Amino acid sequence: MSESATNNNKICGRLCIEMTGRLASPLSVGSGEQEHTDADVIVNAQGTPYIPGSTLAGALREYANAVKGDAETNRLFGASESAVPGSGDDRQSRIFIYDAAIEQAETGVRDGVKLNERKTASHMGKYELQFVEQDAAVTFRIEILQRAERLEGTEKIKAIWEQDEQWIKLWVRGFNEGELRLGAKSRRGYGKIQIERVRVKKFDMTDKDAYMKWLDWGWDQGDTFETLEWEEEQKEDSYANDVGRIESCLEIPLQIAGTLLVRTYNTAFARTADIPDYGQMTVGGKGEKATIPGSSWAGAFRSHIAKLVKEIGELENWEEAQQTLEPVFGTWIEAQKPDTKKPGTGKNAPELCASRVVFEETVIEGGHALPTARIAVDRFTGGTVQGALYEETLWTGGTIRLRVRWKKDSGEPTDQAVCGMLLWAIKDLQSGLLTVGGETAVGRGICRPQEGDAGILLDGEPLEEARQEACMQAAASWVQTEKKRKEKARIEQDQKEKEQNRRGQKDETI
Repeated sequence: MSESATNNNKICGRLCIEMTGRLASPLSVGSGEQEHTDADVIVNAQGTPYIPGSTLAGALREYANAVKGDAETNRLFGASESAVPGSGDDRQSRIFIYDAAIEQAETGVRDGVKLNERKTASHMGKYELQFVEQDAAVTFRIEILQRAERLEGTEKIKAIWEQDEQWIKLWVRGFNEGELRLGAKSRRGYGKIQIERVRVKKFDMTDKDAYMKWLDWGWDQGDTFETLEWEEEQKEDSYANDVGRIESCLEIPLQIAGTLLVRTYNTAFARTADIPDYGQMTVGGKGEKATIPGSSWAGAFRSHIAKLVKEIGELENWEEAQQTLEPVFGTWIEAQKPDTKKPGTGKNAPELCASRVVFEETVIEGGHALPTARIAVDRFTGGTVQGALYEETLWTGGTIRLRVRWKKDSGEPTDQAVCGMLLWAIKDLQSGLLTVGGETAVGRGICRPQEGDAGILLDGEPLEEARQEACMQAAASWVQTEKKRKEKARIEQDQKEKEQNRRGQKDETI
């Protein structure tokens, strides 16, 4: 520990924070178990889902580091892994984060599948995921300590409390803006939190009676808290104004032109008259509001953009186009068993990279369910196939607001090029050339722009046509540059292998 940390650096204050809100999208915090699905949610001894303090701490630290930088974040969360033990940078965390309770939690199961170029299921590409339904209430409890070393040059501890409250305001802003997300599949719409209330309790430990008051106090004593107002202060607070966004966000208003089907299957093994074979995915499975998962949007966008990249870059195959898109959409892995003899798989596989693009879960406003019965027809006889009658529940009508985010300033491709690639897909989505969901071959999943809307928004502002063209041109230029870079790397690798073979033959001759 540093000298200042051991030289009577006693606790001079405690700031206890309680943030309450709700899940604005499904949440998946895995337990590592596979009792019910391929990825079960973590539950306590009573079987209730919760968010471990370590999960919340990791998310808060990562977001704080992205906004405020390493040095300032380490003063709150403690030394980073690179800190030398015993040096001035070696410090203990002064923040305590409790496990977060989730009240009125309902769990559900979603199944997904990896699709290939022909939009058919890939081998070994099926999976099931357990999650906590959105709208469940969630409570975060955090305690921040203030030590004597921070009081140097400061007459009152209130100034220190105000500084630490800025971290809370930063995190609340991150949650509500959608930049701070929790759990697995957070880049596919999961883990979005809406904070509705923040309360604080302060203990001035320089007061001789403060320790007894703190020991007698409990989190359930709601009447002892003070409400922390953050919305109005953030608009005028210079600190909040200095904090820039770490993600760009495209908003696309759309309407369902016909019918939509993002499948969810019934779990009844016995055939009943009131349960269809499958239907449109809805919030909570109650059939009131239809939803389109972020994974459905991501799959549709990536597959469509890969086809365009293949044409623009004149690539040999679809797989090469998918690999070109890895800096944007994450590592593309074939759904098959690892082959240690094949480059890129097995023990010698390269480090995986996460998706830079985030697709939010989309809830459809309006519209209604449409039960439909269909039957397979024998193509030779023209008659019905015995036992091939099935029922499905579609969704028709309604409007949506698709939000797509990506992390700013993350290297190549540039922000402009990422925006351009997304615009390729968005333009085709608005014109009906790109569809989402299942049964698209019979006209499902076609979207249209909303009538009378402002159009595509970038960070809340209308995206002008001229800027759209510039972004799409930047994307095309990046694809061409990537093609040349890969060709150069391939030639250099071939030359290297030829040189090695030549040297090997020479050695054998000698």
